Amino acid sequence: MKRFSATKKGFVTGLLILLVSAVTFWLKGNFENTVVLIAYFIYAAGIAWQMLSFHQEHKGATFRQYFQQGFKTFIIVTLIMVCATWLFLKFNNGMIESMVNNQRNLLKQDKNIATAEIESHLATYRKFILPGYTMAAVLSYLGIGTLISFLLGIFLSMKQHKR
Repeated sequence: MKRFSATKKGFVTGLLILLVSAVTFWLKGNFENTVVLIAYFIYAAGIAWQMLSFHQEHKGATFRQYFQQGFKTFIIVTLIMVCATWLFLKFNNGMIESMVNNQRNLLKQDKNIATAEIESHLATYRKFILPGYTMAAVLSYLGIGTLISFLLGIFLSMKQHKR
């Protein structure tokens, strides 16, 4: 049986996260915190799947080799999720308007801000929603992927030294 490459496992993991997110959004109309946790669990499981598979085939691997396998997996997931985030926000004006309205309600609660200032803040907020959320997706997926690959790489490479 031919083994899945790290990039293919990243692709499968990213598509699974997209599927779970899309079904949840379709059923509930939003992305609740539990969906984010499930997505990150799938993400971690996908990286671990690759690194543990690699460990089974390459018993004497180094930390660098393990981390490379994790990186090859998480970079594909990150690319998929960043593209999905950007596309979702770019073509879902209702979501952006909901975010702007929530921000408007928060600003109206502050009696020290004039109506003209609120509208100015909202115009700036609206301008930065797409790049802001896209950058947040980049940083969160890269950060979590790096952390998981780093920790699992240390664990697996130390396991080799104990034998």
